[in-house]
Amino acid sequence: MVVTLQLALAASAKRVSDVYGGTAGVPDEAKNVSYRQLVISTTGGAATLGSSSGVTTATGLVIAVAGPPLVLGPFQTGAVKLSDLYAIGAGATITILGVPF
Repeated sequence: MVVTLQLALAASAKRVSDVYGGTAGVPDEAKNVSYRQLVISTTGGAATLGSSSGVTTATGLVIAVAGPPLVLGPFQTGAVKLSDLYAIGAGATITILGVPF
């Protein structure tokens, strides 16, 4: 199974699991599944990813619009959840292709 999701970003950091809906910044554990692999690209502007809500465009990993997508994994064990990531990028929308465990 493969999952495709999109999240519009802003000038302040968002928890990537906000893509599931519900209360912003609070992961819905029923939907917050582990992924074997994530591929993340951006449109509309650069996006910056980090591991905390304190991520800024200067401290995180930048995904450029014209650049290659970010690939996390594949993980054999110790998978990643979208709630592990935060993103920032005014005008950017990230597209996430995920392979759940």
